[in-house]
Amino acid sequence: MSPRARRLALTLCGALAAACVTLSAGPGSVQALADTVTAPAGITSVPLAQSDADMQKVVDWWTPDRLKRASSYAPQTAAASPGASASATTGTAGTRATPGATSTAAASAPGAAKVGATVTMPNAKTTALSGVVPPKAAPRTLGSKNVNLPPTVGKVFFRNGTTEYWCSASSVHSKYGNVVATAGHCAYDVKNGKPVQYWVFIPSYRDGQTPYGIYVGHTLHLNENYAATGDFDFDYAFVTVHPGYRWDPDTDPNGTPKRDAQGQPLYKRVDTGLLENRVGGQGFAWNRGYKVAAYAFGYPAGPHPDGTRPYNGRTMESCLTRGTRKIATEKWDLNGGVLFPGCAFTAGASGGPWVIKYSQTRRIGYLNGVNSITWDLDGDGRYDGVSSPYFDKATYLVYSYASRQKTG
Repeated sequence: MSPRARRLALTLCGALAAACVTLSAGPGSVQALADTVTAPAGITSVPLAQSDADMQKVVDWWTPDRLKRASSYAPQTAAASPGASASATTGTAGTRATPGATSTAAASAPGAAKVGATVTMPNAKTTALSGVVPPKAAPRTLGSKNVNLPPTVGKVFFRNGTTEYWCSASSVHSKYGNVVATAGHCAYDVKNGKPVQYWVFIPSYRDGQTPYGIYVGHTLHLNENYAATGDFDFDYAFVTVHPGYRWDPDTDPNGTPKRDAQGQPLYKRVDTGLLENRVGGQGFAWNRGYKVAAYAFGYPAGPHPDGTRPYNGRTMESCLTRGTRKIATEKWDLNGGVLFPGCAFTAGASGGPWVIKYSQTRRIGYLNGVNSITWDLDGDGRYDGVSSPYFDKATYLVYSYASRQKTG
């Protein structure tokens, strides 16, 4: 790892944040546990909310009202600058701010980065593990832009410092039906060397609705290179989660909604079971090379560098395209990212899955990447590409280790 990489001061609250609103801090917090748990070489595993007490703190934090305020806002962020190192003539702008974590407090994007040279696609053996089809009794049909959207994809909500954020993520198949895949920067604060707080996953999130439940993070699994340096060649994370729950309106024996002293509705917690039993799980593929067709999914919300804002972050979006080449940028110490040109995702889509061989009838395929960095390739002030870390054997080892952890 380069000395420069070790000096990177990556935060979720500064360079990454976009499209936001401030939420009240409220009393109490979950104590972040910087200590890792025992894991094989190359893997960093960090506790999130493992005890019943810590899980209850997360449940208490993400009340229905707080979740609604966290994503049903009118974004107020000013236009993000492409940065001094951007080249309008050669189209070499790259930034981690989009599709980074969407914050609930305004911040500007980091400067642009130089795009690396095109390289020849390596000879790679195709290797994959099958996923699990969502139950047929799904609460509702999802569709957008002629795409039958997967219920495995949703939002992750979390807190870092004094601010709430959200990213995108997806359920991925595992032995115990409890693994969520997202970007590393959507779960771990490299600058402070600790995980984020109050991390939850909500599949098929839409306009404040949680049709399949809310799932509290149990343990975060990362490649040790990302945990140590923030190297974006390893910007992926696999989080095991507890069985889920949802908030239902509480009623009296006559069916009348209960209200508190201020007249606000009261809710009761209802268990929803294992994540994979509710939404299924994407398969997993690695060593696919750099020229691969896939759907990218996520919840973009932030502005383009020119200030335009085509997304509101409330609904899932999709992009079907083909990887064309390896891409690199010294700014984020990225040496071998996979480039998807044509995807105009903005802040909020980070961590959303790249799914190859996606079946619109079965609504699953194979996870082969996550939204990590977006690019203004032609220098016109609008993002027109997204990249993912290359999923190789090292990625598989982190996923495989997470997939064998039982949480409930």
